[in-house]
Amino acid sequence: MTFSGVMAAGKPPELGNLIDIDKIRYDDQGLVAIAIQDILNGGILALGSMNREALQKTLVTQQLWWVQQSQIQLWHPDIMPESIRYDHQGNFLVAGVAHSPSQLNGSAGHTLAGLFQVICDRRDHPNSQSYTCKLFAGGDNKILKKIGEEAAEVVMACKDDEPQAIASEVADLFYHSLVALAYHQVDLRNVYEQLEARRQ
Repeated sequence: MTFSGVMAAGKPPELGNLIDIDKIRYDDQGLVAIAIQDILNGGILALGSMNREALQKTLVTQQLWWVQQSQIQLWHPDIMPESIRYDHQGNFLVAGVAHSPSQLNGSAGHTLAGLFQVICDRRDHPNSQSYTCKLFAGGDNKILKKIGEEAAEVVMACKDDEPQAIASEVADLFYHSLVALAYHQVDLRNVYEQLEARRQ
């Protein structure tokens, strides 16, 4: 799959540098589909359409504008896109946002992003009763030891071909890997960027 544009982290980029507006193919009504995606958990927050004017306005203002009931409207006043790309094969746009409104994002506690937020909160506000905080207190060696143990358990679960055990051990590996990310001050968005790059 070929994309125009790259994922971004930190300060939102100049969107006009991420996409070639002249390569967009519009339908007979002058529209192209757009998906608004949470770049932290990969969830699709909204689906809609853009015309050339809405896309140009998005690139100039660094805010998301789309077409609703034949009118160009602002998607959300407080959220700026961090990336925008065009899927040439599927002929649609994808706008990535890092801070999605809670009313669209569902229950973040059941996503990697939500779990990562909890882990970071434990790091910043230690609680002696928290297992996560005990990992942070043990430092890099304790965290890395747990990652090694969980990775080995994933291997054994797969070798035994036990689907429930595989899911459980992978969840443990994900969790301890997130703790390592938080310990080393690595933003989860950086991981999603690397995963996104592997799709291309």
